[in-house]
Amino acid sequence: MHAPDAQTLRAHEAGGVPVLPLRLLLRFADAAYERRFVQHYVAFYFRYAQVSLVLGMVLILGDYLVDRIAYGALPANTLRLTTALPVLICGLGYSMLPKARRHWQPMMSSFIVTVAFCLFVILLRIDVAGGAGLKSWVGVLNFTFLEFYCFVILGVQFRYALASGLVILAAFGYALWWHAGLSGPQAAYWSYHVLTLFILAAGIGWWREYLLRKEFVARAALDDSRAAAEQRALQLAHYDEVTGLPNRRLFAQLAAPTLERSSRKGSGCAVLHVEIDRLGGVHDIYGRSQVDTVLAGITQRIRQCIRGGDVAAVSPASDDPSVVARLGDNAFSILIADLDSQERASPVAQRLLAAVAQPIVIDAQPLVLSASIGIAMFPGDAQDLMGLMRCAEQAARAADDAGGAQHKFFDEALDARARDRALLEAELRQAIPAGQLCLHYQPKVDVRSGRIVGAEALVRWQHPQRGLIMPGRFITLAEESGLIVPLTSWVLHAACNSLRCWADAGLRSLPLSVNLPASSLADVRLLDQLDELMQHYGLSPSSLMLELTETMLMHDVASVIDVLDRLRARGFGLSLDDFGTGYSSLSYLKRLPVSELKIDRSFVTDVARGGRDGALAAAVITLGSELGLQVVAEGVETTEQSEFLLGRGCVLQQGFLYSKAVPLAEFEQMLETGTPLRG
Repeated sequence: MHAPDAQTLRAHEAGGVPVLPLRLLLRFADAAYERRFVQHYVAFYFRYAQVSLVLGMVLILGDYLVDRIAYGALPANTLRLTTALPVLICGLGYSMLPKARRHWQPMMSSFIVTVAFCLFVILLRIDVAGGAGLKSWVGVLNFTFLEFYCFVILGVQFRYALASGLVILAAFGYALWWHAGLSGPQAAYWSYHVLTLFILAAGIGWWREYLLRKEFVARAALDDSRAAAEQRALQLAHYDEVTGLPNRRLFAQLAAPTLERSSRKGSGCAVLHVEIDRLGGVHDIYGRSQVDTVLAGITQRIRQCIRGGDVAAVSPASDDPSVVARLGDNAFSILIADLDSQERASPVAQRLLAAVAQPIVIDAQPLVLSASIGIAMFPGDAQDLMGLMRCAEQAARAADDAGGAQHKFFDEALDARARDRALLEAELRQAIPAGQLCLHYQPKVDVRSGRIVGAEALVRWQHPQRGLIMPGRFITLAEESGLIVPLTSWVLHAACNSLRCWADAGLRSLPLSVNLPASSLADVRLLDQLDELMQHYGLSPSSLMLELTETMLMHDVASVIDVLDRLRARGFGLSLDDFGTGYSSLSYLKRLPVSELKIDRSFVTDVARGGRDGALAAAVITLGSELGLQVVAEGVETTEQSEFLLGRGCVLQQGFLYSKAVPLAEFEQMLETGTPLRG
């Protein structure tokens, strides 16, 4: 069967199954569906019809031979070979033509009528010549065979066969009533039998086509379902379901001719990688369905804001050589043809940024998004599409790191940073099992006595070639690469091991602070892991202070508070780090079961000058005191800062004024004396 067209597929998907006709002249009401059936019908009967034409020629030759044997060489009998047989041969020849199937029904109907009248004339001439023509049973058999030939054997559709059959019936009636010389009752008797044969032949033909149509409806439904499934699979394999844009695979296929054309002409083109900033926050607040709505709206804006000369539509049938595609949850890629300079690419990127920045209304609230766009130029930045996409993604990442809502072009410095980042990630994966990580310890000092009252454990990476790497270079990398979990586990083990060693060495016991990442609070194994550590090292939970930033606590406040309550119930200390730099909320603060607040160093830097920083620091100190929390100031580097904070009631301080973070051996010396080693 021929593949169904798109319109028929859409009708089938919409539930429009054609109704099987039960009226006398069978025909589907849907013209397109009827054409499909005719194609199937002709294909089904075509070979049988050709065989039937050959069978007709054999029967005519047989009649000729029988009459020649019985009656001799009658001139009228020769008409079978000179008249009827050529008509059958012409019909067989027509069936061999390439376009024969297109007009098969009307041609075969005309052919049947022509054969019938040829036989009618032949039989009349045979009667005149004294042979067995229409006045004998042979004539009746001839016309009976024509009826079955018309309705059943030749495979013509019923409505065409009916018209031909009525013509044959009329000719036979004329032969009975006016040519055969029968009396009225005899003619009526034979007419009854002829009509009975006609009804029988017509009924068989109608029933044959009815069953074929019924079978076709079931087969067509199955074929349409299969074709729709294949089309759906093709759509899912090559197009994004939400936006209708090509995906990464199809993007590569559509972009190849454009790059080849640009290379051949010596012209340039550009790949723009567009990442929508903070789209994950929209998902967390509004859900997936609203994110899909936002993406669909952004897609429409991208299509509208770029001129037709800049970017192609998303259909592979488009004459425009450029392509736009969706590559990920928040990423689009655009290939712009005939763009040979950064000066021409910048306005395109600016239009995209402006389009994305237009407010989108969600739940009656305007939402403003931004985008980070990276641009790679062909052939300067890369020679193939994969290289261009990689370069554009690096540039987009740089734009995002710079704050977003801007575009950047790829350059060699970005490539070098990306390669270094990839290498650093690979080396970090080996650093943990290779024992290259270590802890440094920075004391917390009670400035009234100058004594150490606690410490913060800070991870360092002692790289064999790069030297000591600070956490600012690899913590974010660990979070993005999924290494933060084993890294945090190592830090907790190392911190607990230090506490155990200090206790065994008889050193003064003090709480040790460890920074926890946001992923730890979402880890259901955290509580069990901490319990196992306490049991394994024989420590009291109060000896471990867990530091958490307020930004990480605000993602899911209810579940976070539940986890913190359970930690606090077990006896662990909880510290709120970098207070005031995130989404501070006093209503949340009073619910959080923390025991310590840490004033961020950004407020401490200019605190001695007074002003807003001094006011904010004083407010945090007062707030912590009123809530019964221990307040620690970070980043204290000068005596003026220390005295200002002490004057406002902050007696616990931490910073370079007292000591930087030092290796284990140096910190153990501080524990022996109880005071930091200044200088």
